[in-house]
Amino acid sequence: MVVSMFAAGFAAAPVAAAPLNGQYVDDAGTSVDIVYQGQNVYVTGGDIDAASVGDTVNLREVDSFDSGAVDTSSQVEQLTVEQASEYGLGSGLAVEIDTDDLSSGDYFVRGAGDLPNSPDQSDTFEVTTQSLSAEFDDSSVTDEGSNAETDLDISSDRGTYSVNVTADGLEDEDLFNIFSGDGANFSADAPSRISVDDLDSTSNFYSNGDFRVGLYQPDDENSDQKIVLVRHQDAEEVVDFDGIDTGDYDFEFNVTDTEASDAQSISVGELDRSASFSESVYSQTAGDIVEMTIELEDTENAWVQIGSEDSGFVDVLYIEDDDDDNEVTFEVNTRTLGTDVNEEVVYNTEDDIVQSELYGSVASGNTPEYYDEDTDTSLSPDSFKQYLVAIDQIESSETPFDQLTRPLQPTTYEVAVNGNNNFIVNEDEESELDDEIGLATLDLTQPGVENVQTWTAPANPADETSNVTELLNKVSQDSDIALDDQLVIQAEATGIYGHMVALDSNGFDALDDGFSASTLSDLDDRTGEGVNIEVEADDATGNQDPTSLDFSANQDVISVFVDQESGQMFIVVDTSEDDSAFSQSVDDDTDFTAEIEYEADDEEQFNFIDPDTDARGGADGNPNVAAFPYFAAGEDNTESASADFNLADREASFDNVNDNDEVEITNTESATVTGTTNVAPGTEVSVRVQSTSDVSPSFVETSEDFEVSEDGTFEAELDLSAASLNDTATVDFRVEGSSIADSDAVIVEEVDTAAAFTVSDLNPQDVTATVGDSLTVSATVENTGESEATQTVEFRVGGDAVDSQEVTLGGGESTTVEFTGIDTSGLDAGDYEHGVFTNDDSQTATLTLEEGGDGSDGSDGSDGSDGSDGSDGSDGSDGSDGSDGSDGSDGSDGSDGSDGSSDSETPGFGAIVALVALIAAALLATRRND
Repeated sequence: MVVSMFAAGFAAAPVAAAPLNGQYVDDAGTSVDIVYQGQNVYVTGGDIDAASVGDTVNLREVDSFDSGAVDTSSQVEQLTVEQASEYGLGSGLAVEIDTDDLSSGDYFVRGAGDLPNSPDQSDTFEVTTQSLSAEFDDSSVTDEGSNAETDLDISSDRGTYSVNVTADGLEDEDLFNIFSGDGANFSADAPSRISVDDLDSTSNFYSNGDFRVGLYQPDDENSDQKIVLVRHQDAEEVVDFDGIDTGDYDFEFNVTDTEASDAQSISVGELDRSASFSESVYSQTAGDIVEMTIELEDTENAWVQIGSEDSGFVDVLYIEDDDDDNEVTFEVNTRTLGTDVNEEVVYNTEDDIVQSELYGSVASGNTPEYYDEDTDTSLSPDSFKQYLVAIDQIESSETPFDQLTRPLQPTTYEVAVNGNNNFIVNEDEESELDDEIGLATLDLTQPGVENVQTWTAPANPADETSNVTELLNKVSQDSDIALDDQLVIQAEATGIYGHMVALDSNGFDALDDGFSASTLSDLDDRTGEGVNIEVEADDATGNQDPTSLDFSANQDVISVFVDQESGQMFIVVDTSEDDSAFSQSVDDDTDFTAEIEYEADDEEQFNFIDPDTDARGGADGNPNVAAFPYFAAGEDNTESASADFNLADREASFDNVNDNDEVEITNTESATVTGTTNVAPGTEVSVRVQSTSDVSPSFVETSEDFEVSEDGTFEAELDLSAASLNDTATVDFRVEGSSIADSDAVIVEEVDTAAAFTVSDLNPQDVTATVGDSLTVSATVENTGESEATQTVEFRVGGDAVDSQEVTLGGGESTTVEFTGIDTSGLDAGDYEHGVFTNDDSQTATLTLEEGGDGSDGSDGSDGSDGSDGSDGSDGSDGSDGSDGSDGSDGSDGSDGSDGSSDSETPGFGAIVALVALIAAALLATRRND
């Protein structure tokens, strides 16, 4: 290139402005007025066509403009005129302008052909510098797992551009796998290769979101060490370093047609997978549902083996954190696991992925590999089956479902997490995990049925309650249930919830949302399962069967809720639905018994009919003979529990009734009406007082709604200030706007205070005695009210009533009650609360019982003394003396001393009498507290 000595470094003299007959274009021949440093620009058109090939022109940088035209400029370099076809721009002439070394500014060309010396500003072109920023979201990643991924943000002040990406130590295959994101693979997903000239139009690229990843033709320089992001626009996408060798990598990002570039470094480290369980031991009754949570670190997936050859059962799971909370939570049905049923009633997860080898649901790519350590070979085909055969779980002729003859029994089962998918059979024919990263124990315990009791709750559809917690906030314990209220039968029963999940149409969701009553009916109908559930009236009418609970009723009539944590089941019955909860109409004051039985067969244990096809079974595999799956054979192993309850019409009685059977009510603004009802505590009720027809002026007042108290009492407040003394009226107790009970009433100036029995002067109070001593206790009971009443006064030990008396007291009267001969021989040594209780009050103290023993035997009596010598015989006549008498015999031994007495002489204790049996149903810990 020839440089003009005159032009170099000197400003040209200003001349008149002239328009350019031609244009500045890019490589594609498109007219441009702004280009980025590094892009090529060409002058084409009429003015340059007047020159000749080989002529030189001057590239000048504008120093200033004046009146829309170049005023002053500076020489940059001289360029040569060439044929336009040299640059792929068609016919005519052209000048190529390389902008690599140009700074930002305005430029033009002059000096050959008809090019103007001072063109219009619109006939210049501007060079600007493109910015480029590339940034990884993390400075380090791992070589596998979820932490192998990070976000990459590539942005610029330019709209669309292509970017070459390189990194020392990485080839185009590695770069493709990184930038194509999760799941892409070079061998399967690589697009056709392209050339630089194709970048503006090609569709040969792999799309990872807004990243269009392309590969260069082999003849492109360093094509095997770079990739190109085609026609990139500002974007942030996930890049994945899974499978990349560990090390530090420096990435360079270079725009293909400008000088814009950036660099970023990232470190790839080895994945250190780890797993931990939310509990080291998961304890659950056999036959129920166990929930497990596995926390994952540095990985989003793992493999889990449930069981081992020691416990007689094995399944292998693939698990994956699918909601990005770094843990996998799933439920296992211990009743159906190991049987050939739908996997949906065996494993359940709400937010993650759990796939089972036993049930054939492990997806391709997640499949475990099984190896024989002896031969160092893979176990195939049917790898999982061969694994079970190799560890002696099944015979080669059997299927994986032949591992069990009955449901998983009460014992411990290992639950181990494998960091990779390799499972090994060792030299001892035992299973091993190639990379065990977590371990827990599943402890299945013995199920059973222990207690049944009844509760009541305000009238509502049975399915109005959404869970057990909500239910327990509404119920009150009672065996006397008012018709129209809810009846709640609570059973302390375990080992049946897994089977219920399998039977209910809602599956695992029924654990939270409630089971339909028909699920219990279906369970009861499976004779071989040995579960008998019956709620039946004690007496039948005529030739009819006794009235019973109808488990085929709709879920709004009967619903079943379970609390696995406490091993409780609640059967909720809406008794208001026109007797639809029962097999026939229920009469007032009907006694019922609710019973649950787990039945063992006399001779045989439960076996599956065929675990390859079904989860059902019975005694020795006979589905028509009952045998609870977790009980040994023998009729003594049968367990049952029952509770009695009564269904009666709603009723109520009023306090403050005078001798004329009238309820006395004061004529005040805050008159109160109190009483007692069998309507469920918590029910909203009201009281109405209406004058009789002969009262003038008449009145009618209805209280605001209020709730029945926990103890079944009620208190309404009304404004009866408009009533007159001695006015007569009717008082109504109302539920949902209907009268349940009514009584005559009379308006009075003052109502006697209701009876209230208080307790004082408990004697003895804190006392120590020996087990077997009898206790005499006394206390003073006083009626602090003004009305006469009769109450049952109880003496309780450890919360249980062991004696009681009926006490009648007028207003202000008191008496001393005494309980004698309370036997302690049935109690263990320890501390007990003892005291005297009325309906209104109590006084208690501590009774400490210590171990006692029998007195030692008395010593034997001493031997009796020898008898005295007999007297000499009298002299015979003229004969010899008579012989001496013989000695007396020894006295007999003294009798044994009597056993020492164990009776204590502690004050307050007297003669031993039989102790009232201390038997009470176990109460639920959570009670209604209003």
